[in-house]
Amino acid sequence: MTALVVRDLVVTYADGHRALDGVDLEIGDGESWAVVGRSGCGKTTLLRAVLGLLPPGARVTGSIRVGGREVIGASEPDLRALRGRVAGYVPQDPFAACDPLRTVGYHVASAWRAHRLVPPPGRVDAGLTAVGIDDAATSAARHPHTWSGGMLQRATIVAGTAHDPPLTLADEPTSALDAELADDVLQLVRARSGALLLVSHDLALVARHADHVLVLDGGRGVEHGPAARLLSAPSAPATRTLVEASVPYGRPAPRTAPIGDVVVRADRVSRTYGPVTAVDDVSLELRSGEVVGLVGRSGSGKSTLARLVAGMERPDTGTVVHGSGARRRPGYVMPIFQDPVASLDRRWPLWRSLVEPLRARGRRLTRASARTAAAEMLERVGLAGLDPGRRPASLSVGQAQRVAIARALAAEPALLVADEPTASLDVASAATITELLRDTASDGTAILVVSHDRARLETWADRVVTMRAGRADTAVVEHRGGHP
Repeated sequence: MTALVVRDLVVTYADGHRALDGVDLEIGDGESWAVVGRSGCGKTTLLRAVLGLLPPGARVTGSIRVGGREVIGASEPDLRALRGRVAGYVPQDPFAACDPLRTVGYHVASAWRAHRLVPPPGRVDAGLTAVGIDDAATSAARHPHTWSGGMLQRATIVAGTAHDPPLTLADEPTSALDAELADDVLQLVRARSGALLLVSHDLALVARHADHVLVLDGGRGVEHGPAARLLSAPSAPATRTLVEASVPYGRPAPRTAPIGDVVVRADRVSRTYGPVTAVDDVSLELRSGEVVGLVGRSGSGKSTLARLVAGMERPDTGTVVHGSGARRRPGYVMPIFQDPVASLDRRWPLWRSLVEPLRARGRRLTRASARTAAAEMLERVGLAGLDPGRRPASLSVGQAQRVAIARALAAEPALLVADEPTASLDVASAATITELLRDTASDGTAILVVSHDRARLETWADRVVTMRAGRADTAVVEHRGGHP
């Protein structure tokens, strides 16, 4: 028996965008498949179609059979019975998957409550412990906003595989995790699932955990086959582009621009959330034209320190001082958030979000000129041809991330604070964005980058600071040139 059969699947969104066009896929019991492709190629749409979770107005034709059951045209009660127990789901955006007013433990336990079941005693805490969450009972009683993105992603994996489903659909389940933890978590997902359909931009991860690969390009399946063969000898141009972009990163490029004045100085800052000390007595300084990377395990305090440096949160102790004029010029500090979809107003067309920094600085724009300016910004981040009138909900997470980056750069900030700016991007897009940010630093912007991808950071950052349990490990600060 097959776990999933997709035949001639076509998905067209309400705005007329055809996200999938004639896709075929068959996954046998116990098989592990990966779907790869550029951001916006239809990977997430495929998973949502299988679960019957497409947005209102989407038109679907073809056939999708999960465990022998036809999904297209199925009633909502039948789909609810399928989700979780027959087809588990690990979404790409863990923050959106959680109710912000409920605890993380409640979120995990909802995997049982959705089917009118009671979680077995100790099962929630045991599941969180199995994915590396320390002191699971205490952590589960906290709310999602007090968890890091990587930690919350692991909790969502526990919820998505709670019933050991015959099929698990995992959409970028490890994008915010370091490589060692990513392998451990995916091994756990495979152990708890009969078959796996994995969406990932990490081709090395795909090679280690998938038996077969389907490559999507522009909503169409352009190549499929055994992972070992396809990733070593690709035939489709789209596959070759991905494989070529995923080769090991080269040596750091030499610095070409001088490092300037201090843009921000954090002096012995600390931040606690209840009993948890997220940042503990950390000092950090960034200068004009400098790129500083923050790395560390999930929950080590990277994102909290970034928010403190950006001025989005106040430290409990210590001080954060921005350069002169910081409070007078709009856009002096611009963030790129870890959750790009939530950072864009869902009610606004893209052009309105993109030109918001320009208008904040006093630039007068007609509707037509605003759309033209937005189109130019989109082209700069590799989204040429994307309609500026589209809404964020119609984008992939990777596309939304590039829109958020374009908006931040439009403000010409003195300080850019980017939390996992390439985590949701395919390898080719990530390389483009990395080059764009490096060029931005060369023009004088100070950049603080939070990332789990140390290897990529070391090719373009001037310093890489490792966070461990809320503290900055200054013994492993590495320099690429410029200010020591």
